[in-house]
Amino acid sequence: MTTQAGVGFSNHEDARQAGAIAAAQAMEKLSGEADLVIAFTTDRYDQEAAVAGIRSEIGAATLVGCCAGGVITAEELSAEALTVMAVRSEGLKLHLAIDEGIQEDAQRVGESVADALGEYLDTVDLSQRHVAAMVMADGLTGALTEVVQSLSDEMGPLCPLVGGGAGDNLQFLKTVQFIDGDVRSDALFAALLDAESPIGIGVGHGWKPVGNPLVVTRAEGNIVYEIDGRPAFDVYKEVWAEEAPDLSAETFGAFAMGHPLGMPLGTGEYLIRDPLQVQEDGAIVFVATVPENAVVHMMHGDFDDLFAAARDAAQQALDALEGQPPAALIVFNCISRLLIMGDDAMTELDHIRDVVGADVPLIGMFSFGEIAPPSESGLAVLHNKTVVLCALA
Repeated sequence: MTTQAGVGFSNHEDARQAGAIAAAQAMEKLSGEADLVIAFTTDRYDQEAAVAGIRSEIGAATLVGCCAGGVITAEELSAEALTVMAVRSEGLKLHLAIDEGIQEDAQRVGESVADALGEYLDTVDLSQRHVAAMVMADGLTGALTEVVQSLSDEMGPLCPLVGGGAGDNLQFLKTVQFIDGDVRSDALFAALLDAESPIGIGVGHGWKPVGNPLVVTRAEGNIVYEIDGRPAFDVYKEVWAEEAPDLSAETFGAFAMGHPLGMPLGTGEYLIRDPLQVQEDGAIVFVATVPENAVVHMMHGDFDDLFAAARDAAQQALDALEGQPPAALIVFNCISRLLIMGDDAMTELDHIRDVVGADVPLIGMFSFGEIAPPSESGLAVLHNKTVVLCALA
Protein backbone atom coordinates (compact mmCIF):
# COMPACT_ATOMS: atom_id res chain seq x y z
CA MET A 1 0.00 0.00 0.00
CA THR A 2 1.44 3.35 -1.06
CA THR A 3 0.66 6.02 1.52
CA GLN A 4 1.39 9.73 1.38
CA ALA A 5 0.76 12.22 4.17
CA GLY A 6 1.02 15.97 4.48
CA VAL A 7 0.65 18.19 7.55
CA GLY A 8 -0.55 21.78 7.86
CA PHE A 9 -0.63 24.18 10.80
CA SER A 10 -2.21 27.55 11.46
CA ASN A 11 -2.65 29.92 14.38
CA HIS A 12 -4.59 32.51 12.35
CA GLU A 13 -7.05 34.30 14.63
CA ASP A 14 -10.04 33.65 12.33
CA ALA A 15 -11.31 30.08 12.77
CA ARG A 16 -12.46 29.45 9.22
CA GLN A 17 -9.29 30.90 7.73
CA ALA A 18 -7.12 28.93 10.15
CA GLY A 19 -8.84 25.70 9.11
CA ALA A 20 -8.54 26.51 5.41
CA ILE A 21 -4.86 27.51 5.68
CA ALA A 22 -3.83 24.37 7.56
CA ALA A 23 -5.86 22.11 5.27
CA ALA A 24 -4.43 23.70 2.13
CA GLN A 25 -0.90 23.25 3.44
CA ALA A 26 -1.56 19.57 4.13
CA MET A 27 -3.24 18.94 0.79
CA GLU A 28 -0.51 20.54 -1.31
CA LYS A 29 1.95 17.91 -0.09
CA LEU A 30 -0.05 15.09 -1.73
CA SER A 31 0.15 14.00 -5.36
CA GLY A 32 -3.65 13.81 -5.62
CA GLU A 33 -6.86 13.81 -3.60
CA ALA A 34 -6.82 12.82 0.07
CA ASP A 35 -8.70 9.78 1.36
CA LEU A 36 -8.56 10.69 5.06
CA VAL A 37 -8.03 14.01 6.82
CA ILE A 38 -7.30 14.15 10.55
CA ALA A 39 -7.64 17.50 12.32
CA PHE A 40 -6.97 18.63 15.86
CA THR A 41 -8.20 22.04 17.00
CA THR A 42 -8.05 24.05 20.22
CA ASP A 43 -10.72 25.93 22.14
CA ARG A 44 -9.43 29.26 20.83
CA TYR A 45 -11.64 28.69 17.80
CA ASP A 46 -15.29 28.47 16.92
CA GLN A 47 -15.27 24.76 16.14
CA GLU A 48 -17.98 24.75 13.46
CA ALA A 49 -16.18 27.53 11.58
CA ALA A 50 -12.82 25.76 11.83
CA VAL A 51 -14.33 22.53 10.49
CA ALA A 52 -16.00 24.42 7.66
CA GLY A 53 -12.66 25.97 6.73
CA ILE A 54 -10.96 22.58 6.66
CA ARG A 55 -13.77 21.05 4.61
CA SER A 56 -13.49 23.84 2.04
CA GLU A 57 -10.01 22.62 1.05
CA ILE A 58 -10.16 18.81 1.23
CA GLY A 59 -12.70 17.85 -1.40
CA ALA A 60 -14.51 14.57 -0.77
CA ALA A 61 -12.00 13.25 1.79
CA THR A 62 -13.28 11.85 5.07
CA LEU A 63 -12.62 14.30 7.92
CA VAL A 64 -12.23 13.18 11.54
CA GLY A 65 -10.94 15.03 14.57
CA CYS A 66 -11.62 16.83 17.81
CA CYS A 67 -10.79 19.78 20.02
CA ALA A 68 -7.83 19.08 22.28
CA GLY A 69 -5.75 20.52 25.10
CA GLY A 70 -3.12 21.44 22.52
CA VAL A 71 -1.86 20.40 19.10
CA ILE A 72 1.39 18.75 18.05
CA THR A 73 3.44 18.96 14.87
CA ALA A 74 7.06 18.07 14.22
CA GLU A 75 7.98 21.75 14.57
CA GLU A 76 5.64 23.13 17.22
CA LEU A 77 3.42 22.49 20.23
CA SER A 78 0.57 24.96 20.67
CA ALA A 79 -2.52 25.53 22.80
CA GLU A 80 -3.77 28.24 20.42
CA ALA A 81 -3.63 26.72 16.94
CA LEU A 82 -4.97 23.89 14.84
CA THR A 83 -3.29 21.25 12.72
CA VAL A 84 -4.38 19.02 9.85
CA MET A 85 -2.98 15.82 8.34
CA ALA A 86 -4.10 14.75 4.86
CA VAL A 87 -3.56 11.08 3.98
CA ARG A 88 -3.68 9.54 0.50
CA SER A 89 -3.44 5.77 0.61
CA GLU A 90 -3.99 3.06 -1.97
CA GLY A 91 -6.08 0.27 -0.55
CA LEU A 92 -7.28 2.17 2.53
CA LYS A 93 -10.97 1.83 3.30
CA LEU A 94 -12.83 3.74 6.00
CA HIS A 95 -15.98 3.11 7.97
CA LEU A 96 -17.29 5.71 10.43
CA ALA A 97 -19.54 5.60 13.48
CA ILE A 98 -20.60 8.27 15.95
CA ASP A 99 -23.07 8.54 18.83
CA GLU A 100 -23.61 10.94 21.70
CA GLY A 101 -24.92 10.88 25.27
CA ILE A 102 -21.89 9.54 27.14
CA GLN A 103 -22.84 11.33 30.36
CA GLU A 104 -26.31 9.81 30.36
CA ASP A 105 -25.36 6.26 29.34
CA ALA A 106 -21.72 5.55 28.51
CA GLN A 107 -22.26 1.83 28.04
CA ARG A 108 -25.02 2.37 25.49
CA VAL A 109 -22.89 4.80 23.47
CA GLY A 110 -19.95 2.39 23.40
CA GLU A 111 -22.17 -0.49 22.34
CA SER A 112 -23.86 1.62 19.67
CA VAL A 113 -20.58 2.61 18.02
CA ALA A 114 -19.26 -0.94 18.33
CA ASP A 115 -22.38 -2.34 16.64
CA ALA A 116 -21.99 0.07 13.73
CA LEU A 117 -18.34 -0.86 13.28
CA GLY A 118 -19.02 -4.56 13.82
CA GLU A 119 -21.38 -4.75 10.89
CA TYR A 120 -18.59 -3.57 8.61
CA LEU A 121 -15.89 -5.61 10.36
CA ASP A 122 -17.85 -8.80 9.69
CA THR A 123 -17.28 -8.23 5.96
CA VAL A 124 -13.48 -7.88 6.23
CA ASP A 125 -11.13 -10.79 5.55
CA LEU A 126 -8.78 -10.34 8.50
CA SER A 127 -6.34 -12.87 7.02
CA GLN A 128 -5.68 -10.43 4.17
CA ARG A 129 -6.35 -7.02 5.72
CA HIS A 130 -5.19 -5.00 8.73
CA VAL A 131 -7.68 -3.08 10.87
CA ALA A 132 -7.69 -0.60 13.74
CA ALA A 133 -10.29 1.89 14.95
CA MET A 134 -9.18 5.47 15.56
CA VAL A 135 -11.30 6.60 18.49
CA MET A 136 -11.97 10.04 19.95
CA ALA A 137 -14.41 10.74 22.77
CA ASP A 138 -15.41 13.66 24.95
CA GLY A 139 -12.82 13.67 27.72
CA LEU A 140 -14.82 16.00 29.97
CA THR A 141 -17.78 13.70 30.61
CA GLY A 142 -16.30 11.86 33.60
CA ALA A 143 -17.32 8.54 32.01
CA LEU A 144 -14.49 7.97 29.55
CA THR A 145 -13.33 4.80 31.33
CA GLU A 146 -16.77 3.27 30.99
CA VAL A 147 -17.31 4.21 27.35
CA VAL A 148 -13.90 2.84 26.35
CA GLN A 149 -14.50 -0.37 28.27
CA SER A 150 -17.91 -0.80 26.66
CA LEU A 151 -16.56 -0.20 23.15
CA SER A 152 -13.54 -2.42 23.74
CA ASP A 153 -15.58 -5.29 25.20
CA GLU A 154 -17.90 -5.25 22.19
CA MET A 155 -15.16 -4.93 19.56
CA GLY A 156 -12.88 -7.60 21.02
CA PRO A 157 -9.12 -7.99 20.40
CA LEU A 158 -9.20 -8.40 16.60
CA CYS A 159 -9.70 -4.67 15.97
CA PRO A 160 -7.44 -2.63 18.29
CA LEU A 161 -8.58 0.83 19.36
CA VAL A 162 -6.26 3.83 19.34
CA GLY A 163 -7.07 7.43 20.19
CA GLY A 164 -7.71 9.89 22.97
CA GLY A 165 -10.10 12.02 24.95
CA ALA A 166 -11.02 15.40 23.50
CA GLY A 167 -10.44 18.37 25.80
CA ASP A 168 -9.99 22.10 26.06
CA ASN A 169 -7.28 24.41 27.34
CA LEU A 170 -7.75 23.17 30.92
CA GLN A 171 -10.97 25.14 31.33
CA PHE A 172 -12.96 21.88 31.66
CA LEU A 173 -15.99 23.53 30.06
CA LYS A 174 -16.74 22.03 26.65
CA THR A 175 -15.09 20.12 23.88
CA VAL A 176 -16.19 18.69 20.54
CA GLN A 177 -15.65 15.73 18.26
CA PHE A 178 -16.34 15.84 14.54
CA ILE A 179 -16.80 13.57 11.55
CA ASP A 180 -16.97 15.48 8.26
CA GLY A 181 -19.39 18.35 9.01
CA ASP A 182 -21.02 16.66 12.01
CA VAL A 183 -19.75 18.53 15.10
CA ARG A 184 -20.89 17.18 18.49
CA SER A 185 -20.15 17.24 22.20
CA ASP A 186 -20.62 14.46 24.77
CA ALA A 187 -19.92 12.07 21.89
CA LEU A 188 -17.84 9.10 20.83
CA PHE A 189 -16.71 8.52 17.30
CA ALA A 190 -14.60 5.84 15.66
CA ALA A 191 -13.06 5.65 12.22
CA LEU A 192 -12.33 2.04 11.32
CA LEU A 193 -9.17 1.87 9.23
CA ASP A 194 -9.21 -1.13 6.88
CA ALA A 195 -5.79 -1.30 5.23
CA GLU A 196 -3.60 -3.52 3.09
CA SER A 197 -0.54 -2.73 5.22
CA PRO A 198 -0.03 -3.16 8.98
CA ILE A 199 -1.06 -0.40 11.38
CA GLY A 200 1.40 0.14 14.23
CA ILE A 201 0.36 1.07 17.77
CA GLY A 202 2.75 1.95 20.59
CA VAL A 203 2.10 2.74 24.25
CA GLY A 204 4.40 4.00 27.00
CA HIS A 205 4.38 6.09 30.17
CA GLY A 206 7.63 5.69 32.14
CA TRP A 207 6.11 5.67 35.64
CA LYS A 208 7.60 3.19 38.12
CA PRO A 209 6.15 1.72 41.35
CA VAL A 210 7.28 2.93 44.76
CA GLY A 211 6.82 1.04 48.03
CA ASN A 212 4.50 -1.85 48.80
CA PRO A 213 1.23 -2.67 47.04
CA LEU A 214 -1.92 -1.13 48.51
CA VAL A 215 -5.61 -1.97 48.21
CA VAL A 216 -8.41 0.47 47.40
CA THR A 217 -10.92 -0.50 50.08
CA ARG A 218 -13.59 2.11 49.32
CA ALA A 219 -14.15 3.91 46.03
CA GLU A 220 -16.91 5.13 43.79
CA GLY A 221 -16.21 6.03 40.19
CA ASN A 222 -13.20 8.35 40.10
CA ILE A 223 -13.20 9.07 43.88
CA VAL A 224 -11.06 6.93 46.18
CA TYR A 225 -12.23 7.27 49.77
CA GLU A 226 -10.08 4.68 51.51
CA ILE A 227 -6.84 2.81 50.87
CA ASP A 228 -6.01 -0.11 53.16
CA GLY A 229 -9.04 0.87 55.28
CA ARG A 230 -7.81 4.40 55.97
CA PRO A 231 -8.56 7.80 54.41
CA ALA A 232 -6.87 7.84 51.01
CA PHE A 233 -4.99 11.10 51.57
CA ASP A 234 -3.56 9.88 54.88
CA VAL A 235 -2.04 6.88 53.12
CA TYR A 236 -0.81 9.00 50.21
CA LYS A 237 0.94 11.43 52.60
CA GLU A 238 2.51 8.55 54.50
CA VAL A 239 4.03 7.01 51.36
CA TRP A 240 5.51 10.34 50.27
CA ALA A 241 6.38 11.69 53.75
CA GLU A 242 10.12 11.79 53.13
CA GLU A 243 9.85 13.57 49.78
CA ALA A 244 7.00 15.92 50.77
CA PRO A 245 6.82 16.19 54.60
CA ASP A 246 4.47 19.21 54.47
CA LEU A 247 2.08 17.92 51.80
CA SER A 248 -1.42 19.36 52.22
CA ALA A 249 -4.67 19.46 50.33
CA GLU A 250 -3.65 22.88 49.03
CA THR A 251 -0.30 21.70 47.65
CA PHE A 252 -1.57 18.29 46.56
CA GLY A 253 -2.35 19.12 42.92
CA ALA A 254 1.15 20.26 42.01
CA PHE A 255 2.84 17.37 43.83
CA ALA A 256 0.43 14.68 42.63
CA MET A 257 1.07 15.59 38.99
CA GLY A 258 4.41 13.78 39.25
CA HIS A 259 3.24 11.09 41.69
CA PRO A 260 0.26 9.21 40.22
CA LEU A 261 -1.34 5.88 41.07
CA GLY A 262 -0.64 2.70 39.12
CA MET A 263 -2.79 -0.41 38.81
CA PRO A 264 -0.76 -3.53 37.92
CA LEU A 265 -1.89 -5.46 34.86
CA GLY A 266 -1.39 -9.14 34.14
CA THR A 267 1.34 -8.26 31.63
CA GLY A 268 3.56 -6.75 34.31
CA GLU A 269 2.70 -3.23 33.17
CA TYR A 270 0.85 -0.55 35.11
CA LEU A 271 -2.27 1.36 34.13
CA ILE A 272 -1.82 4.92 35.37
CA ARG A 273 -4.46 6.98 37.14
CA ASP A 274 -3.96 10.71 37.56
CA PRO A 275 -4.89 12.27 40.96
CA LEU A 276 -6.52 15.70 40.84
CA GLN A 277 -7.51 16.95 44.27
CA VAL A 278 -8.26 16.09 47.89
CA GLN A 279 -11.74 16.40 49.37
CA GLU A 280 -12.48 17.56 52.92
CA ASP A 281 -13.05 13.97 54.06
CA GLY A 282 -9.61 12.89 52.84
CA ALA A 283 -10.85 11.25 49.66
CA ILE A 284 -8.78 11.70 46.49
CA VAL A 285 -10.45 12.61 43.20
CA PHE A 286 -8.85 11.06 40.11
CA VAL A 287 -9.20 11.88 36.42
CA ALA A 288 -10.58 8.42 35.66
CA THR A 289 -12.22 5.51 37.43
CA VAL A 290 -10.32 3.57 40.09
CA PRO A 291 -12.19 0.36 40.97
CA GLU A 292 -12.91 -0.64 44.53
CA ASN A 293 -10.73 -3.56 45.69
CA ALA A 294 -8.07 -2.71 43.09
CA VAL A 295 -4.46 -3.37 44.01
CA VAL A 296 -2.48 -0.17 43.43
CA HIS A 297 1.01 1.30 43.74
CA MET A 298 2.20 4.84 44.15
CA MET A 299 4.25 5.75 41.08
CA HIS A 300 7.14 8.05 40.28
CA GLY A 301 9.21 8.88 37.21
CA ASP A 302 11.82 11.42 36.12
CA PHE A 303 12.20 12.97 32.68
CA ASP A 304 14.65 10.29 31.56
CA ASP A 305 12.07 7.61 32.41
CA LEU A 306 9.34 9.45 30.50
CA PHE A 307 11.56 10.02 27.47
CA ALA A 308 12.62 6.36 27.43
CA ALA A 309 8.98 5.29 27.51
CA ALA A 310 8.19 7.54 24.54
CA ARG A 311 11.05 5.97 22.59
CA ASP A 312 9.79 2.52 23.51
CA ALA A 313 6.28 3.39 22.32
CA ALA A 314 7.72 4.61 19.03
CA GLN A 315 9.68 1.38 18.60
CA GLN A 316 6.54 -0.68 19.34
CA ALA A 317 4.65 1.18 16.62
CA LEU A 318 7.54 0.79 14.19
CA ASP A 319 7.97 -2.93 14.89
CA ALA A 320 4.25 -3.53 14.28
CA LEU A 321 4.67 -2.29 10.69
CA GLU A 322 6.53 -5.55 9.96
CA GLY A 323 9.45 -3.95 8.18
CA GLN A 324 7.47 -1.46 6.11
CA PRO A 325 8.58 2.18 6.47
CA PRO A 326 6.23 4.54 8.34
CA ALA A 327 4.38 7.02 6.13
CA ALA A 328 2.55 8.92 8.87
CA LEU A 329 2.46 9.11 12.66
CA ILE A 330 -0.44 10.23 14.88
CA VAL A 331 0.40 11.12 18.50
CA PHE A 332 -2.01 11.08 21.45
CA ASN A 333 -0.07 12.50 24.39
CA CYS A 334 -1.53 13.21 27.82
CA ILE A 335 -1.99 16.91 28.63
CA SER A 336 -0.43 16.28 32.04
CA ARG A 337 2.84 15.18 30.44
CA LEU A 338 2.97 18.61 28.80
CA LEU A 339 2.31 20.29 32.15
CA ILE A 340 5.04 18.24 33.83
CA MET A 341 7.66 18.67 31.12
CA GLY A 342 7.01 22.24 30.01
CA ASP A 343 9.56 23.16 27.34
CA ASP A 344 11.01 19.65 27.55
CA ALA A 345 7.83 18.27 25.94
CA MET A 346 9.48 19.08 22.61
CA THR A 347 12.44 16.95 23.71
CA GLU A 348 10.08 14.03 24.22
CA LEU A 349 8.78 14.52 20.69
CA ASP A 350 12.37 14.59 19.41
CA HIS A 351 12.93 11.19 21.02
CA ILE A 352 9.90 9.81 19.18
CA ARG A 353 11.04 11.27 15.86
CA ASP A 354 14.54 9.90 16.40
CA VAL A 355 13.04 6.39 16.39
CA VAL A 356 10.44 6.66 13.61
CA GLY A 357 12.41 9.05 11.40
CA ALA A 358 12.61 12.83 11.42
CA ASP A 359 11.05 13.07 7.95
CA VAL A 360 7.89 11.10 8.74
CA PRO A 361 4.84 13.43 8.68
CA LEU A 362 3.52 13.77 12.22
CA ILE A 363 0.39 15.20 13.82
CA GLY A 364 -0.86 14.94 17.37
CA MET A 365 -3.01 16.18 20.21
CA PHE A 366 -2.64 16.64 23.95
CA SER A 367 -5.43 14.43 25.20
CA PHE A 368 -7.61 14.05 28.29
CA GLY A 369 -7.06 10.29 28.53
CA GLU A 370 -5.40 7.99 26.00
CA ILE A 371 -7.00 4.95 24.36
CA ALA A 372 -5.05 1.86 23.31
CA PRO A 373 -4.34 -1.73 24.30
CA PRO A 374 -1.52 -2.02 26.80
CA SER A 375 1.49 -3.45 24.96
CA GLU A 376 1.36 -7.23 24.58
CA SER A 377 -2.37 -7.16 25.36
CA GLY A 378 -5.53 -7.24 23.29
CA LEU A 379 -8.35 -5.13 24.65
CA ALA A 380 -7.98 -1.36 24.72
CA VAL A 381 -8.25 0.56 27.99
CA LEU A 382 -8.20 4.19 29.07
CA HIS A 383 -4.75 5.39 30.09
CA ASN A 384 -3.61 8.53 31.94
CA LYS A 385 -0.21 10.23 31.80
CA THR A 386 0.67 8.06 28.81
CA VAL A 387 1.78 8.57 25.22
CA VAL A 388 0.02 6.53 22.52
CA LEU A 389 1.24 6.39 18.91
CA CYS A 390 -0.39 5.18 15.70
CA ALA A 391 1.83 4.61 12.65
CA LEU A 392 0.55 4.10 9.12
CA ALA A 393 2.64 2.40 6.44
